Amino acid sequence: MAINKRKPFQAVSIPSLNTPNIKRRYSVTQDIVSFRRCPRQYGTFNVHKYAPAYQTQAYFGTILHQVLDRCHTHFHGKIEPSTKGSLPDNGNIISDQEIEEYFDDLKQAEGAKTTTPTPPSEIIQYFIEVENGLKSQGIRAITQDMRVKAVRLLQYFNALEGLTLYPRVKDTEHRLQADRTNHILHGVVDLLVDSENLQANPADCEMWDYKGSSLLDVNPKDLVNYEFQMRVYAKLYELKHGVLPKKAILYFLNELDGLTCPSQRPKNALLEVSITPHEIDDAVNEFAQTVLQIEQARLNDQWNPATSGNISEKDCDICDLRWDCKTPNNGKGVQLRYP
Repeated sequence: MAINKRKPFQAVSIPSLNTPNIKRRYSVTQDIVSFRRCPRQYGTFNVHKYAPAYQTQAYFGTILHQVLDRCHTHFHGKIEPSTKGSLPDNGNIISDQEIEEYFDDLKQAEGAKTTTPTPPSEIIQYFIEVENGLKSQGIRAITQDMRVKAVRLLQYFNALEGLTLYPRVKDTEHRLQADRTNHILHGVVDLLVDSENLQANPADCEMWDYKGSSLLDVNPKDLVNYEFQMRVYAKLYELKHGVLPKKAILYFLNELDGLTCPSQRPKNALLEVSITPHEIDDAVNEFAQTVLQIEQARLNDQWNPATSGNISEKDCDICDLRWDCKTPNNGKGVQLRYP
């Protein structure tokens, strides 16, 4: 066969490779719950990776979770063996004024590039460590009041729940994962808590998840999503440990807020989520359906705004997309302001 010297590879045929079926990993909270709350926010910030101007919810929720994680490791002596069996600060609480004064001194020292003052408590030490990590990710508190409130809630929780809860904590940031037909489902449980008799039996274990809000302020749709989240976690727990957890608990930290630390747990601070097999199966099916909706939205690159009532007005008030969205104000949108 004559070969065209100008096109020597013209007759060469290379079979096309089959496109590999790459499964996406979908997080219960960062993907599924976020999309269910508002597809447009999810597409903008999670898929297209635009950075929101303010990450108020990310700051408040993350700093509470991570500082409490340090409190648990403190009690179990994983950071410093000498602290094993003791609460951070021995459960003592410092005043809001002392917290504010420390934050002011810290800001002044950082501005002058001088030695930073020693934190007045272990809770604040852990708080500053976590906050510095969040700053490196561009996540900051909008106001000083938010920082003070976060420390106050952390102190109250530590003093009120520490002695009874910390000894029962079996694991923190417990990672769960399952390989499904067309996606990988994963989630992170804040706490695995042993039953009160401290038996190391997976069937006696409780799943706890912290929420930075108060129960009475939660949008009904958000509460549905929280319950959905715990039921999916229960299924993942069953796949990993062979049994369902004994309980699924939501703890609303903002129920502790007030001028003084409550002497007993407020009624609305703790909510037990029903995890019957039927409810769990429904949640897993909803998860799979939401994955299909996300994949379709990715294919068309079409991310519709939330339906009015499916998202709280507080979420809309801090959303960068609110100026071009009809969802806020019960579907009326936000009135533009001009200088």
